[in-house]
Amino acid sequence: MSPVLLWFLVGIAFFVVELALPGFIIFFFGLGAWCTALVVYFFDLSLSGQLMVFLAAALVTLFLLRSRLRGVFTGDSQQEDDSISVEPLATTGVVIEDILPPARGRVKYGGSYWQAEAKQPISAGTTVKIVEQKDLLVNVRPAEEEKN
Repeated sequence: MSPVLLWFLVGIAFFVVELALPGFIIFFFGLGAWCTALVVYFFDLSLSGQLMVFLAAALVTLFLLRSRLRGVFTGDSQQEDDSISVEPLATTGVVIEDILPPARGRVKYGGSYWQAEAKQPISAGTTVKIVEQKDLLVNVRPAEEEKN
């Protein structure tokens, strides 16, 4: 088998492995293998020379191109709030365990039970409006306040 074809196939193998592994590093070893195939096509090199070309090409492409190409291949990501949100904040729930600040109580809303806190004491059975939700904690206020 010719060294050119061998290096070309090694490059394809690196590209396939990159699809399975995160990190976007193996890709540049594939580029290094293809650069080596190109050099071997034009120049007759010993195995040690081919390995040196491969290593040099892989490292140079890794350091020069990784930061530029990472956004192209991995896409842009935006920082998102990691809090859990079940329903829009304009919903109501029912207090099932008294909320006596600063202690938390429990509220049933969205088909689940949530830890809840409020600025004022709220007794069990009261309908409340969900003001804010952060992770598994909801901030509530009595729904009657909205009608006034």
